[in-house]
Amino acid sequence: MFPVTVIGRDKSIPKAAVIIIAVNLLVFLWELSVDAKGDGFLKTALQDYGLEVCKIGEQSVAATGLDGFRSLFLHASAAHLLGNMWFLYLFGGMVERYLGSIKFVLAYLVFGAVATLAHVAFGNTVCTVTDTGVVIGASGAIAGVMGGFLVLRPNAKVKTMFGFFRPFVWSWNVPAFLFLGYWLLTDVLQQVGWIGVETDVAHWAHIGGFIAGLVFVFFAGFVKPPPKPDPLEHLAD
Repeated sequence: MFPVTVIGRDKSIPKAAVIIIAVNLLVFLWELSVDAKGDGFLKTALQDYGLEVCKIGEQSVAATGLDGFRSLFLHASAAHLLGNMWFLYLFGGMVERYLGSIKFVLAYLVFGAVATLAHVAFGNTVCTVTDTGVVIGASGAIAGVMGGFLVLRPNAKVKTMFGFFRPFVWSWNVPAFLFLGYWLLTDVLQQVGWIGVETDVAHWAHIGGFIAGLVFVFFAGFVKPPPKPDPLEHLAD
């Protein structure tokens, strides 16, 4: 299940979201240059620049915060990066237009921080000599953007692709509250071990970030009412 587009989405370019995407791409190019040096170089770099859960408390709060900030721009693979950036581009535009570009960037960083804290607090990281619980990726911050989108446009239609191989490929316009609700539910069920297999995905970061975005934009609505949906947006399909 993969989101292709949001029906009626404003086609203007979300400047702040695009800048964040560009920074992530540049950082990943740096990662590729490090990886090209040989086995182990990239892993060492990610440990040096990413947030290691097991080392929290051994360094200053400022150093830990800096590691957490850098972790938001590091990714484990091209698929990890591209998936995150697509979700940010797809759902970030509406949230950015609502908050404004500067507030969007600040909110994005806050969502990422809350997501990281949720993982540290509830992620049950098992520390070993070889595994210190490195946390990387923008997924938690982007989950916050998705939570904010849910508040702003719960009934927006998300054109969703099911299947990846012909003839088993089709698309369906899924309401945002169903698409995003399903996305969050699968994270919760995977976290408790009811579905899926054990992975390195920080599900608590996704859950914490999503809730942070939902709560933040909900309360922002008391200051600035959410935009009213266009009744003719379905014609943009």
